[in-house]
Amino acid sequence: MDNTASTETTELLPVREQQRLMTRRRILHAARTVFEERGYGEASIGDITKAAKINRSTLYLHFANKAEVFNEVYEAVRKQQSARYWSLLNVALEEGTESALRHWLDNALAWWEDHAKLLPAIHEAMAGDLEVAGRWKDQIDQLAHELDGYLQTIPPERRDERQLRIELLMVQLDQLCFRCIVQKVFVLERETLLDVVTGLWGDALNLKKDRSS
Repeated sequence: MDNTASTETTELLPVREQQRLMTRRRILHAARTVFEERGYGEASIGDITKAAKINRSTLYLHFANKAEVFNEVYEAVRKQQSARYWSLLNVALEEGTESALRHWLDNALAWWEDHAKLLPAIHEAMAGDLEVAGRWKDQIDQLAHELDGYLQTIPPERRDERQLRIELLMVQLDQLCFRCIVQKVFVLERETLLDVVTGLWGDALNLKKDRSS
């Protein structure tokens, strides 16, 4: 991740505030490593402070508990996903072809591959922490805003149904990627996975088939 812009912004702050932000970032960086290695349930505050090379009192100046640390780690990942997912999906759906959708799915799979180590902890936290689960639902709800351009092309009486259909397809994609990329329960070639998911979405959303299909 490129931290150049945030570093430049930090340098404009008073020294004490710079130190506070640097410590907070160090905690979050260490916490992500711990969550990737141990999962959400097994990770402890002690693991995080040891990895960050700080004491517990320093961590508690920034975060109330492990859940709060994790939520901030997850929020950073969620923002990256939102930037890659929603606006690009709107463009692909407005084009209305399976080839455009496949290009978007290729980017979506790349996000899953980039974050494969952390995703088990995210799924574990969502199962046991309603706040984390709620943030994931908020992300799905964000579709209504980001896909407005595409949804405007759908007759008004069918927009709610089409939005719900896309949300359910996203839930399906989330589970499929988790099983294939993270858990490797289904061992599929990447191109095969792209072809299958493109076909499922294309049929569900009535996208135009490629001429070569």
